Amino acid sequence: MRPRAPQAQGAERGVALLMVILAIAILTAVAVEFSYNSRVDLELATNQRDELQAHYLAESGIGMSRLLLKFQKQVDAIQMPNIAGLMQQFMGGGSAPGGAAGATPGGTGAAAPPASLNIQLWRIAHVDCHMLQGLIPANAGGTALGNVSLQAKGRTAAASRSVSSSGRSYDEEFPELAAKQSRMSFGTFQGCFSTKIEDEEQKLNVNQLDSVLLTEQATGLKLMAMLADKRFDFVFDTEDANHVKVPPQEVLINLRDWVDQDQTGATLNLTGTGNFFLKGSSDENGNYSRYTPSYHAKSSHFDSLDELYMVHGVNDRFMAAFRDRLTVYPDLNTGLNINSDDPVMLYMSILAVGDPQRPDPRLKDPLFVDGIIQRIRQARVMSFFGMSTSDFVTIVQAAGIAVNSSITTSTTQPNRFVTDKSSTFKIRSTGEAGHVRRTIEAVVRLDDGLGRLVHWKEE
Repeated sequence: MRPRAPQAQGAERGVALLMVILAIAILTAVAVEFSYNSRVDLELATNQRDELQAHYLAESGIGMSRLLLKFQKQVDAIQMPNIAGLMQQFMGGGSAPGGAAGATPGGTGAAAPPASLNIQLWRIAHVDCHMLQGLIPANAGGTALGNVSLQAKGRTAAASRSVSSSGRSYDEEFPELAAKQSRMSFGTFQGCFSTKIEDEEQKLNVNQLDSVLLTEQATGLKLMAMLADKRFDFVFDTEDANHVKVPPQEVLINLRDWVDQDQTGATLNLTGTGNFFLKGSSDENGNYSRYTPSYHAKSSHFDSLDELYMVHGVNDRFMAAFRDRLTVYPDLNTGLNINSDDPVMLYMSILAVGDPQRPDPRLKDPLFVDGIIQRIRQARVMSFFGMSTSDFVTIVQAAGIAVNSSITTSTTQPNRFVTDKSSTFKIRSTGEAGHVRRTIEAVVRLDDGLGRLVHWKEE
């Protein structure tokens, strides 16, 4: 008989092969899992590092913007010399101060008081990481500014010369180099930040709906005119997510009820005489009791612009249309800045200087209003040069609009109605490092330092 030992040895070799294959498969799975987890941990650490770097880059943008606004306040305080008065005295046509020719302000023989320098630096300077390059000499390649290292290449100087000689832009002349320099070198990493500064006093302050009588009335009239504008009918013609359609007048009343101190719903007085808001008989919390969860009107001023979403009738369409035209951050005694580029806000400024006791029906004609706005824009030679309130009022008066007597007879700047300089600004700074972006929104009210923070939001 033949022995069977060779067959047994063959079977044993097959089991060993299966065990080896199984072991290799297990080890491969373990290795892949370990590699995947290591890769995930590395990406998480990288993103966390980039997030931290982007956050502090955004804070750098906030800090540099606050420094720029400090310079803005210093420029606003510079008084321009009274050229007309100096020429009058030089030519012998006037007398010394206090003489007969030195009449009281507003008199026919008096020279205009000196005006302050109205240059809007925050419009001229674009605060970003590349602005630092201008603070370093052209031959200081790789010079450290604080903890920021800017690598100035020789090709950059050549590119700048080619721009001046050929007239072509930097991006057109050296597209590849421009793409590489879209980010700056911050020591051990590449990143950048950019900022956007907005004048909050060129917007309507919703908190002024609960203020002194004249300010409250003026703000209510301007808000009513803006909400009732035909261009914004789409905001109120469609139901919101709660299947509610709220007309403009009711939204205005709800805004007033949110900030006033009582629990009674207000009504509008459209007769043109007396208070604009009257106390009604309804419960101002009735609309909010139907929500889930229910809540009450705040009966206090807004702390942030996003708080408007809590008001009945304010939705995404409302904020998309009016977010850039409303504010809650300036002081309640601050007037509307007339140096806006927005035609809607220029229209609000015209209404602000108009006489509420003698409303002009022509202000409801879009063509008539557009003509005044065009004359205002022509008077501003450059966008970064602001217009004075006196020049603005003169243009409105030249159009035949009756102006509020409190503005024309006042010897001081009428901050209660309009102004030509602002002290409250919103800074939106975005920092970028790696694939991460972080945005910080801050509102600053100018003071003797770098400005007092009244709002801070991180995204």
